[in-house]
Amino acid sequence: MPLLNDVHSIIVSASSATLSAYSFTEIYAAAAATPIVNGVQIAMAAGSSIKIKVNDISNSTGCFLLGEKINNTYDNPSLNG
Repeated sequence: MPLLNDVHSIIVSASSATLSAYSFTEIYAAAAATPIVNGVQIAMAAGSSIKIKVNDISNSTGCFLLGEKINNTYDNPSLNG
């Protein structure tokens, strides 16, 4: 589902996020944090957010990911098995 008016459909704790089932495009830090996102360590202040496509995240205590569920079905029902 595409992002509509900059509103995400899901928010989850970064430590329990399933990157294969969801496309996350924003990180919110509820507390000061230094997550490692896509191989780069980022210093985040409490209450800050960063808009970025998250492919990998670690050291993410206090961080939340916002995004959308990945739709793995085709528009053509005959291709859905």
